Amino acid sequence: MAATFRKLMTDEDSELGRSFAPRTIPEQVAEELGAEIVAGRRKAGERLVELDLAQSFGVSRGPVREAIRILERRRLIDLLPRRGAYVRPLSLKSIADLFNVRTALSMLAVKTMATSPIESYVETLARRCAELEKMVEVDDPMGFARITTRAVKTIARGSGNELLVELLTDLANHTVWTTIWKAPLDYRTREIRRLSADLMIGTLDAIRKRDPESAVANLGRLLHDDRDRAVTAISDLRGESLDLRALSLTEHHEAPAKAV
Repeated sequence: MAATFRKLMTDEDSELGRSFAPRTIPEQVAEELGAEIVAGRRKAGERLVELDLAQSFGVSRGPVREAIRILERRRLIDLLPRRGAYVRPLSLKSIADLFNVRTALSMLAVKTMATSPIESYVETLARRCAELEKMVEVDDPMGFARITTRAVKTIARGSGNELLVELLTDLANHTVWTTIWKAPLDYRTREIRRLSADLMIGTLDAIRKRDPESAVANLGRLLHDDRDRAVTAISDLRGESLDLRALSLTEHHEAPAKAV
């Protein structure tokens, strides 16, 4: 059954650069269906019929039912009693808002970490920076994005704020965050990877120097740029017009501290 499902991941999927890690069939269906919603191929208000989806993906209705529950938790689907499952509206603004909330939490984390660094997490962040440095020359946007996410998680844990870590985890698990990164949205050129790696290295250097202002400036620039490029990529996928200034938390980035 899983082989039948994977066999369907052909030309259309390659356009978005999708690849599946070893996951359950419901998770695979949720990832594919969620990507269709994000890309605008499933419209807001569209009713999702289990039987039709099962036939489309080549699986039974059980995995489809569980996939719908996963996407309900990610706020991509409304599951209405006695009425069925419907695609929720997903605006570019709501995606930008998600980036902005995540960035605000990350700014709090890095400011706290730079004020009172915990050496074990500083060492872990240094390893993440070394990994990013190696990935600059590698044409693997998704790999670079995964390491960047791990670096941000390290900063969250390094803040010592357990509630903040829980909130960031909830944002990943119970919003569209995980789904939107199933396609390459950022880090698609060497120049962007170089700049992003330098900003993360600059963040690390500021933490080591106990300079919260510079740490916030470097990480803030990195995450704001991530947001703008990702939202632009999703806008292109959906064929929608985009006003980045209207979607952004602020109209202008603060000048970052010098990255090393």
